[in-house]
Amino acid sequence: MIHKQLLSITAILAAIVSIVAVSVNLNSIHAEEGETFSASLSGKNEVPPTESNATGWAKFQTHENGTQISYWVNLSLSELTFIHIHNGSAGQNGDIVATLSGQESAEDSGSSTISLKGNMTKDDLRGPLEGKALGELVGLMRDGNAYVNVDTGDEFEKNEIRGQIVSGLPQMESNMGSPTQSNNTSSNEG
Repeated sequence: MIHKQLLSITAILAAIVSIVAVSVNLNSIHAEEGETFSASLSGKNEVPPTESNATGWAKFQTHENGTQISYWVNLSLSELTFIHIHNGSAGQNGDIVATLSGQESAEDSGSSTISLKGNMTKDDLRGPLEGKALGELVGLMRDGNAYVNVDTGDEFEKNEIRGQIVSGLPQMESNMGSPTQSNNTSSNEG
């Protein structure tokens, strides 16, 4: 009888320890991820607006140590010239503060989707943020004072689609799938 009670108590303690371990693990994973930001891109968000049918989304994930921001971008375009982050609120044009990508084309010539992912560090900051900590960019994003701009060099006088960066997940992510192509750029081009 005592042996069965000891086994029951041991089993209960093992279950409690397992639950605590899983909970601690999940909390540390969440802490490493930091904050999530996103932007839904379209021609109507450009200043002035364009009549582009292209759309897209961008997702940004800060890392707890503050030394990098991971990003994923998905665009309904077959070619682009640059993707930049600018400082500025909605309806306002601002300076380039980071370059996410230089010239890109859809992998499949019949496709009109470009998907990119990469990481930014403070070395990727440009313009008014050059030489500053990555936290400066995160502050702009948190305050709604940063946007993603896609330049195509097409009929839209360079800037084709744009989206304000906000806290949370992108609204268009589920409509356009998840990024698959890897692009880890640290371009100094502006």
